[in-house]
Amino acid sequence: MFQVASRPPTHFSSMQVEHYSHSPSLTPSHLSMPRTLARPALNQVIPQSVTAFAPDLSGVPIEYIRRHLASQSHDMLNALSMLSIPSSLPRSRVPTSIDASLRPSQHIPDFTWFPTHVLAVTATKSSPSSPSTPTVASFAAQMASTSSSTVPLYPTHALVLTAYCTLLPSMPHNHPQASTTGRNATVNLPVVRLSVPSSETFPILHAYLHTKRADTLLASLLPSLASSFPPASGPSTSSTRAIYVTQFTRDRMRRLAESLMSYCFSQSGPQGAYATLMSNAKAINGLWRNVCALGIQDPELWGVMDLAWEIVLTGLNCLTDRDRR
Repeated sequence: MFQVASRPPTHFSSMQVEHYSHSPSLTPSHLSMPRTLARPALNQVIPQSVTAFAPDLSGVPIEYIRRHLASQSHDMLNALSMLSIPSSLPRSRVPTSIDASLRPSQHIPDFTWFPTHVLAVTATKSSPSSPSTPTVASFAAQMASTSSSTVPLYPTHALVLTAYCTLLPSMPHNHPQASTTGRNATVNLPVVRLSVPSSETFPILHAYLHTKRADTLLASLLPSLASSFPPASGPSTSSTRAIYVTQFTRDRMRRLAESLMSYCFSQSGPQGAYATLMSNAKAINGLWRNVCALGIQDPELWGVMDLAWEIVLTGLNCLTDRDRR
């Protein structure tokens, strides 16, 4: 078994999207933004894909499974904190499985909530069959793209992924159990390679699926406005409608957009403000592409993306109006 030097994995709740590099030369004449994010036709989750990892859930409606998972997010975080897993590995040395060390504790969580797999995430190149990317034509070519010699790793729970994602690669069945050698205990987790359109924004999507915190997701997309967003009462538990975003009236969105524009302008000046707003748009776009690629139908997730997109577009319009004065 390939052994790795380990350190505590990043908690789902603390994962943040990376800052995007951007060009200071972006101006309104370069921008071509769609009014809304397109929603491709997505299939429904197949119950068998979920029950393959949890046979005892056979016959249970997907909506109830999702609610139960959302209510157990705290237990998942506790279980994750017990494992020592590397945050990344060299591309040439990604193993088929990892022996994660189990930290000594008087209170070991139920193994039901331990991660079942580790995702090794890389970025894919855009494909003609991919959904139309809303902002790539106008600014993606001007954004710096980097390649890394390392692959980030994300401990994950197969039940969470299969409950939301309809376009997942095949994942080996695994039920985590501790193996003890002397005083050391380890949990063997299969490594699954996953390619997504935007590896930079995968952490916030992965975190949302496990925690279902709409407020944290919105703050990750628009970090400069994080203090202005109301806290959610808890994990989103509805599979049929968005709840958190309904409190954002049009006037409230307008005020948030003006605050975003003013912040960007004060930090970077007129030209830098456009580039900063476009980096926000790129983050939203990257998340949207990942959601489409993984086939995720979650009303709250789509509601947050639509809200963030509306705020950024309005902020760009406010900045353009300011320049015309």
